[in-house]
Amino acid sequence: MSIIEKAETLGEAIVESSEYGEFKKAEEAMYADDDAKALLDEYQAKQKQLQMAQMNGQQVSQDQQQELQGIQAKLQENDSFKEFMSAQKQFGQVMESVNKVLSSHIEGEDAAEECNSGCC
Repeated sequence: MSIIEKAETLGEAIVESSEYGEFKKAEEAMYADDDAKALLDEYQAKQKQLQMAQMNGQQVSQDQQQELQGIQAKLQENDSFKEFMSAQKQFGQVMESVNKVLSSHIEGEDAAEECNSGCC
């Protein structure tokens, strides 16, 4: 089996994992939640606006930062968003574990030693 075929097999296993399934389900639920979607859009737009201002050499005021933090706080209170973030974190941990195993094999280290922290 070639490296590409093995990568495809790994990709398929990742997509079939419960963590990926939960992540996609939570993502769909969040985007279907009008309140969560509106808050996320508002947060991203405000964040982009402030980043563009900084890139153009403008100072971001305390009020602008507080406004962004206020939107973020509302977003983090939304149940759909909280479930999405939790699922995203779980899936991210799986991907981090996969990357550690791959790296340890490339670097010639024992994968079991790398995963003593319980990541695998």
